[in-house]
Order: sequence, then structure tokens, then C-alpha cells
Amino acid sequence: MSRAWPSPSEYNTAVQNPGNCFRDPELQRGQVQTNKLGLPLCASGNFAVVYQLQSGAKRVAIRCFTRPITDQQRRYDAIQGHLKANRLSSFVDFAYLPDGILVKGQWHPLVRMEWISGMQLHRYVEAHLQNKQALSSLATQWRNIMEELRNARMAHGDLQHGNVLVDGKDKIWLVDYDGMFVPALRGTPPGEVGHPNYQHPERDPKGYYEENVDNFAALVIYLSLLAVKAAPSLWTSFHNGDNLIFRAEDFKRPGNTPVWTQLKQNPDSEVQKLTAALEQSCRGQIEDVPYLEIVCQPSGAALTSLLVETKILCPRCGQVNEKSGIYCQKCAHQLCGSVSCANCKKTIPARAQYCPECGQKV
Repeated sequence: MSRAWPSPSEYNTAVQNPGNCFRDPELQRGQVQTNKLGLPLCASGNFAVVYQLQSGAKRVAIRCFTRPITDQQRRYDAIQGHLKANRLSSFVDFAYLPDGILVKGQWHPLVRMEWISGMQLHRYVEAHLQNKQALSSLATQWRNIMEELRNARMAHGDLQHGNVLVDGKDKIWLVDYDGMFVPALRGTPPGEVGHPNYQHPERDPKGYYEENVDNFAALVIYLSLLAVKAAPSLWTSFHNGDNLIFRAEDFKRPGNTPVWTQLKQNPDSEVQKLTAALEQSCRGQIEDVPYLEIVCQPSGAALTSLLVETKILCPRCGQVNEKSGIYCQKCAHQLCGSVSCANCKKTIPARAQYCPECGQKV
């Protein structure tokens, strides 16, 4: 029988008594942050609610799930292991607790993580619209973080304003690791496809889940930061509280909505170049979207123009390969998604003709 997941209101009731609802001793000693009425403050997302607990001098966040995540324990073990081997500057320490919180007599998992005091990305941008230096520094930091992820062969999976925090020292932190990709999870997508105002039009239909899955959202955010730095009026015209300046509809109609018109007239030539790259990415396949650093290079515009029917650009190293190829001829990166062999269920490259494990013809 499938697990009945608690509602936010049921979690709200449980966390008011930390000594009884938590198994972890540190959480048992904590006190949940409350509003003026004494009720727990929480932030709700697609899969979970998040609370802040004060335990002595330490503040922690607890993430309580309201919907199932495929193979949850294995996913978090794989993510945690990969992050330990690849220490990245923008990720916080966390622990997955399979029996973390007791709600109505049943134990449920939670994620305990370091609490980051900061502003969500869209709030930070709004507060610094007239501060070109702050937005420029933020964009540079974003570009560096995306390169860190690329080098670690991992992806966040849901890059969007709500999952990007900027602390009091203007440092970026990424939160919400439910949809992350690490190599050990290849072929086992998490069941979520990211915020639609940041994702390629093919992400949801294809259920795309590979190490380059962040490329599109990374470009959307980077372009948005540079664009509003150069033309703050874009924020008033296109920000709606649930985006930066793009909407899902803009990606489905590349070049044919008002935001595209404004961006093509932006006074910053770099914004114009990135706009052209994003428009072309919208028209192409999700697996062909290059890494942000490749797009940003002086030759980036020329490279992305090679994403035509007969060519494919390696998102890792920028090598131009034949579209029919499975692996990059320069760095051996797999150029396409994976499928499962119908015979032995092993993961194989999507363009392979035979399973390398059992020899079954695909």
C-alpha cells in the first residue's frame, strides 16, 4: 500500500512539539520559528514544506515531504556521496533522515540542512535593480557556479528563483536538492522537471534527465541578470512574481513574444548575443543546449550556430560532432540521453544499435 503523505497543516501541528515529533536529538532540542500568532512559519514548494528550527546557537532547516520522490533514500544517498567527493561552494550540508518526523502515529522522512539566511533570487534582483555593480557581480558568480557544476558532472535539476538564495554577503546558495542529477542516478529521473518559467519546452515531454539538464535554465538566469542590469525597465514590464523576466510561453514562441523584442533591442551587445543563443536553444533539442561557459566564450555564437540537423555540439567541451554520433570524439562525453535495454534493463546510449551488456539489438 502506498504511503499517505502528510499535508502542510498536519506538519504544522506536529512541529509545534519538537521533543515528540523528531527522532534526531538535535531537532528534539529545537524550537520552530513562528509568526506573531505563535504558529509555525513554513515555506511551501512542489514536493515539501520547509521550517526553520533554532537548536541552541545553531539554526537548521527541515524539509518535510508532501509528495513522493522516486527511490527517495537511494537518491539522497547518491547525491550526498557525490557532493562529499565534489565539494562545491554553493551547496549546504544536509542529511536525509528516513524516519525523521512523526505525524499522526507514522514516521516520515525529512531532510535536515544548514539554514541559509538570505533573499530568494528574484527578491534580491528587485532590491538591487539600480545597482549595476551588484547585478554584474551576481552574474559573474552565477557563471562560476555553473562551471563548478559542469566540472563535477552534476546538475541541480530545478534552477529557478525560489531555489537560489543570496545571503547578506551577496553569496549565492543553491537549495532544494530533490531533482538533482549525479552520474549514479543516470536513468532514474526523480519525477519532477523543474519550474516551467526556466525550462526548455522539451524538458517535460521528454522527462529529460542528464548531467547537462541545467544548461537551459542557467542561460535563462544569466541572460536575465545581464539584461535587467542594462535595462531595469525589463523588470517592470515582465517580472510577475514567479519568474525573472521569462515565462514558459516565451520559450514555446522563441523570438515572437514581447520580451524577445525588448532583449534584441537591449543596449548591451552581450545580452543581444545571449538572446540569440537562447532563442536558438528554444528551437533546438534540449540535449543540444550547450553549457553556459561555452555560450559565453567569444566563439560561443559561432559554435551554437553549428547546432543544425547534421551536427551536435558537445555540451562539455564544445567539440562539434556528427549528429549520428553517440560519444564526443574529443572528450568521450555521451552526446544523448540513455534508454533501458528491453532484455537486461541495463542503461545504454540512446543511439546505440546494440546493448553493450547483453548484445540485444535495440
